[in-house]
Amino acid sequence: MIKHDELENLRPFTALSPATRQAIARRAFRRKYHQGFTLVIEGAPAEYGYFVRSGQARVLRMSKDGRLQVLGRFGRGAPLNVISLLAGDRLNRASIEALTELECLVLLADDFDHLLHHHLDFSNMLLQIFAQRMAGMADLAASLSLYSVRARLAQFLMELAALPETASGWTQDEIAAHIGTVRDVVGRILRDFETQGFIQRSRERITLLDGLGLEAIAKERET
Repeated sequence: MIKHDELENLRPFTALSPATRQAIARRAFRRKYHQGFTLVIEGAPAEYGYFVRSGQARVLRMSKDGRLQVLGRFGRGAPLNVISLLAGDRLNRASIEALTELECLVLLADDFDHLLHHHLDFSNMLLQIFAQRMAGMADLAASLSLYSVRARLAQFLMELAALPETASGWTQDEIAAHIGTVRDVVGRILRDFETQGFIQRSRERITLLDGLGLEAIAKERET
C-alpha cells in the first residue's frame, strides 16, 4: 500500500476523484528496476499493470524476421502493459525494458480489474490514454508506408524536440528500429542533417537548429 497523496501530483492520476486515488493507493505497490531489466516479456501471461513513477522504459516487439521494432519510450506517469490486461487472452503484447533506473507503481491483474469495474473515472482515464496512443500508432503506420526514410527521421527528430523528457539517450540502433530502417542509414542521414545545419549532435543528445528545414524534409513522400 502507498500513501494516496503520492498520486495527487502524478499524472494521469491527478484528474481522478479522491475516492479513486484512495482505492488505487490501497492496492498499488512500488517496485524499482535497474537499467536494462526486462519487466515484461512478449507472449508471457500478463499479470501486472505498471505506472511509471520515475525513470524511463521502452516498449518493443520482435518481428517474425527477427528485427526489433521500438514502439515507444515512456516516462513519469505513463501506464505500461495495461492493454495486455484488457486483452481476452491476457498475454503480453510487447516486451518492456527499463532504459534507466526505473520505479513503478504496480497493480496486480485482479486489482486492475476491480478498479476498472468499480471506478468509472479510472476507466475513462485509460480510454483517453489509449486514444492518444492509437493515434500515435496510426501515424507511425502511415509514416512507414508513405514517407521516405529521410522524411521519417526528420519527423522523429521533431517529435523528440516536442518531448524533451524522452529526447536524450536514443541510440542509432533504437532510432533505426523505431522508424523502420537500419543503423547505417540513420547514421548517414544524421551526418547529412548536421552538415546542412538542421541539427547539432552532442554525445547522445540531438538539438534542432532549423525546425522549418526539417519540417520541409518531413513532408517528403516515398517515391
